[in-house]
Amino acid sequence: MHAVVQDCALSRGRGLQRTIFLRLSEQFALHASPMFSRLFQRVALYVAPLYLFLLSGCSKEELTVRQSTLDPKGPVAQMQYDVFMDTVWLVVVLFALVGGLLVYAVIKFRARPGDENKPAIVEEGHGNPLIEIGLITASIASLVFIAIPTLSAIWYTHDVPDEAVPTSKLSAWYPRVGADGKENYPKSVEEEVLIVDVIGKQWWFRFEYPQLGLTSDAKHSVPNELVIPKGKAVRINLRSEDVIHSFWIPKIAGKVDLMPGRKNIMWIQADQVGHYYGQCAEFCGDSHAYMLFRVEVVEPAAFDAWVKAQKAPAPEPTPGSKAAKGKEVFAAKTCAMCHNVGGQFGAGMFGPDLTHLASRKSLAGAWLDNRDPVAQLALEKKEQNTEASVAVDPAKLKANLIKWIGSSGTSHGADGKPTKDVKPGNRMHNYAMFNVVGLKVSKQQFTAEELDVLAEYLLTLK
Repeated sequence: MHAVVQDCALSRGRGLQRTIFLRLSEQFALHASPMFSRLFQRVALYVAPLYLFLLSGCSKEELTVRQSTLDPKGPVAQMQYDVFMDTVWLVVVLFALVGGLLVYAVIKFRARPGDENKPAIVEEGHGNPLIEIGLITASIASLVFIAIPTLSAIWYTHDVPDEAVPTSKLSAWYPRVGADGKENYPKSVEEEVLIVDVIGKQWWFRFEYPQLGLTSDAKHSVPNELVIPKGKAVRINLRSEDVIHSFWIPKIAGKVDLMPGRKNIMWIQADQVGHYYGQCAEFCGDSHAYMLFRVEVVEPAAFDAWVKAQKAPAPEPTPGSKAAKGKEVFAAKTCAMCHNVGGQFGAGMFGPDLTHLASRKSLAGAWLDNRDPVAQLALEKKEQNTEASVAVDPAKLKANLIKWIGSSGTSHGADGKPTKDVKPGNRMHNYAMFNVVGLKVSKQQFTAEELDVLAEYLLTLK
């Protein structure tokens, strides 16, 4: 069977079905009588397409079950789901109608004994205006049936509808002045809904909240983990800093492209607290398949607490600790040239902000999961979207950090061999890990001890 799967991957075009059929029939023919061999060949010929269809479902679980478009959790996704199902039911009716007429014709006009003297070609009739006009009208009606809800959905999903603004504007759910007496956002934006700027980069997303002061200019941007309040409409401004990307959260909203030099708009709303999965849906280079992101939907009070935590500077490591040594490695290995750490290193402009790295539930463009695997599995077995409650596992996060940083430099594993890239082609691997001494340029070298203390330092960034 393994050989058959290999042939599936290597074969192309019209020969694919025949390849599977031949390999299956060869194996069976060695152990079966001629009659059963012919029967098996016939069955295999018709089962092969179904076999290929089932193979298409073999993928990483979180990219299929967790990203199902058939499980909408917000009004935008629900609208798109309704349009899809309207189209499906129309196609089912048309298929049954056309297929039924075809079956009727085959049975009604099949060859019977005594038909030898009848004409081989049945006389055809043309010029029946009623039938021709009826078929044209039915075709137009089918297109209109699909077009009306489709156009309505496109208009609805483009920007926040007027009916959602009264309950979603900031003043309706988010106090402008907090309990600490500090202003959460300017008075000039209190009648606006929450705005999130999404910036696509190869191969990760940067999220900024301009109304709340969480921006790259203020050294407070959030990479790859979008946090939004439950039940509130959020306007999304989309742009790209390099190539075309596409922003897609299947359970919350359909995809919209991010274009270089142009801003696109969409809106989202999630009505259930939980942990959702999204990804780039437009091929954008080497690690396009690894360009994932997460969405945390929280209660409004929890959202306020999260915003305040994001604005806080990173804690300083204890002097003399492994983390303090790791901070020295961070500075010496030019990490601070690309990464910002609030309150410690502020020059980074190109890479993700690391101020609160240790509180994030994923790493490397959301490809490496930092959460407690036992607790995560227990919740998944309950089939509930309560993954937001699964905490970060420090041991797993440290292992992921060593794996990620090690794969981007020229560090070596315990066996002395170079570590494998986590995300091929990423900028840190290709450009940022160079060490310049005088006129000599070489790849950064990380010893096992340096990786260990560097990971310890990054674990303090909560």
